[in-house]
Amino acid sequence: MKHFWITKVTVEELTKELVSFDSVSHKSNRAISQRVAEILQDLGFEVEWIEYNDVQGEGKVSLVCKREAFAGSGSQGGIAYIAHTDVVPVDDWDTGFSGPFEAVERSGRLYGRGTCDMKGSLASAIKAVSRIEPQEQTKPIYFVVSSDEEVGMDGAKHIDKRSKYFHEMVNGQCVGIIGEPTELQVVRAHKGTLGYIIRSKGISAHTSTGEGTNANYALIPILSKLLELRELTERDSRYHNNEFDPPTLSWNMVLRNEPLAVNVTTALAEAVLFLRPMPGVNDQPIVEAIHALCKEHRLELIEKGRNSPWEVSAQADWIQKMLQIVGGSTAKTVCYGTDGGVLQRLERMLVCGPGSIDQAHRKDEWVSIDHLNKAVAIYERAFRDWATV
Repeated sequence: MKHFWITKVTVEELTKELVSFDSVSHKSNRAISQRVAEILQDLGFEVEWIEYNDVQGEGKVSLVCKREAFAGSGSQGGIAYIAHTDVVPVDDWDTGFSGPFEAVERSGRLYGRGTCDMKGSLASAIKAVSRIEPQEQTKPIYFVVSSDEEVGMDGAKHIDKRSKYFHEMVNGQCVGIIGEPTELQVVRAHKGTLGYIIRSKGISAHTSTGEGTNANYALIPILSKLLELRELTERDSRYHNNEFDPPTLSWNMVLRNEPLAVNVTTALAEAVLFLRPMPGVNDQPIVEAIHALCKEHRLELIEKGRNSPWEVSAQADWIQKMLQIVGGSTAKTVCYGTDGGVLQRLERMLVCGPGSIDQAHRKDEWVSIDHLNKAVAIYERAFRDWATV
């Protein structure tokens, strides 16, 4: 192994290096994946590459990496750290003092796209595992580093279907720590995602000619009925789970028109729907109602896919053990989603990572350097507790 160099860099320096890669989801993440693979290989990991092209034809890479147990149970048990390398767009990035891919320290914070979600977390986990020598391991340690988590979790879907190491993790019942930002609290459940596009097509023409057909005129009548459905999900307790805040499906709707010029008849009108399904809530009546409305109004319905919510018992042994590690008393729930919704064949999962979701996806995304260092200590203890004892 050649990992001597990593003992000399700080977690913020490693985070800065990872942030320097422009890995916005609509671009390839091959370069940062190569770098993460090199680092983990230096630390003694075998690296499995899961490659595919996304719908735009961009080459994407997910990594599933394993460091074998030096002695003991072989491929049984152990622990996995789960992260992603893609980040959200930077079109509105504005700190006034830095660009999105040049992480800058200010007043104990590290600013940059991905510092919080979630390259800082990945750096913390790498630093943590670098403190453990392979000969100390009695059980395997895995790193799962996906692509496209921010845009449908396709990387995790390929991992679930194709990775031999992930299959081994499932069969060996290892513990998986998803390093998304939780303020280093232990999370045991999160919401899922559900998306639709309702599309109306017209005919574009110069508005002075009277020749065009405005696509909005077919879409507009359904909008009030969709709003009624949304209001039903807000007030009807059948669609609530009070373990979450907010306890609702968080229905959102975005309207899109093409073209936007007022002197050109609208040729394409869309209502984009996005909901967050919850454990224990049957949203099928809402789904059926959306389908029925589109059929009634003769509108095209495009399903953008569902990613399931995820939940484990608050009393699960791995949850209770992680609470002891972080010094917490109660596991929490969160309203965002993670790759855990896709990777549910790995039953013994939890979410715990540095930073707050309130700091992610912002035009000035940041993470506390103190949180990064605390995450290093927490992840090291977790790796030791599940892989060296």
